[in-house]
Amino acid sequence: MPTSIQSFLSRIPELRDADQRAFLYSDLDQQRIDNPEGYQEALKFWTQLLLSACQHGLLSAVPRTPQPRLNTTLASSDEDDEDEDDVLDRTQSEDSEHTEASSVLCFERAGLAARLAFRGDTPTGVDGIVDEMERSGIVVEACDYLAGSTVRRWAGRFVRRVPVVGRQMAVLAWGAQTSQITLDSSLVVRSLVEAAASRVADAHYARAACALTDNLLSMDVFREQYAQPVLTTNGKLSLEDARLVLRCLEDQRQATSAITDATDTHVLIKFAARRAQRVQPVTEADRGAFHVVSTRDTIARQ
Repeated sequence: MPTSIQSFLSRIPELRDADQRAFLYSDLDQQRIDNPEGYQEALKFWTQLLLSACQHGLLSAVPRTPQPRLNTTLASSDEDDEDEDDVLDRTQSEDSEHTEASSVLCFERAGLAARLAFRGDTPTGVDGIVDEMERSGIVVEACDYLAGSTVRRWAGRFVRRVPVVGRQMAVLAWGAQTSQITLDSSLVVRSLVEAAASRVADAHYARAACALTDNLLSMDVFREQYAQPVLTTNGKLSLEDARLVLRCLEDQRQATSAITDATDTHVLIKFAARRAQRVQPVTEADRGAFHVVSTRDTIARQ
């Protein structure tokens, strides 16, 4: 299980071969003109590599902790071929036990080529590949995705073109829920978020009974309780991934959220009642019921 990007890259056969690596790390914009067939192969390779590395939590802004197990079609399963990258992999794993969880649903575009440098080569065409992924809808900027509905996503495209202070004022104008938006350089992998949201919804309704408070959770509980369906292991969802999954559930009208105080982490999440067609807004009765149950549970733990 790779816990560093170098270990991950070292397990890909195409990158172990110097000639193939030279092509894949070359100026692919020029290859598009001179060698269209080869460009399409490179596009497929890099798309799969980036999605797989993202699923392993290796392209997040936050260093990866040794947690997610998500399928990859590129990484070799030969665990016996341990080299210096594997030794580095184990060392970094031991040093990162207490690192904040990294994202497995989005990746940072900034500095991507430098992070994918391997054995002295840097992929000069990877930015063009990411542009192609964005044009085809495989990835979307986090600020656009977190804006929610189609109308707000169009607004997000405008917001990204104004100064940061202006962005913050525009976000506040969209309402309390959208103040959860993180405006950064992350690119969201749509298919990963949608699959994760589906698994979270299935897990929730498999465990929830019929009581009102079964459908009410704090953000912290949401991150802990539904990490397994997303990461397929125990741990805690990164805040960024939790927000992405929640946004997807909100778009599907399966859940909603409301900020309970002035801080972004105190968020009350509400799932739709079983068999309901859509979730209802968080009410004062929801807040009161959740507060009573939370207080009772806190006292019981003492």
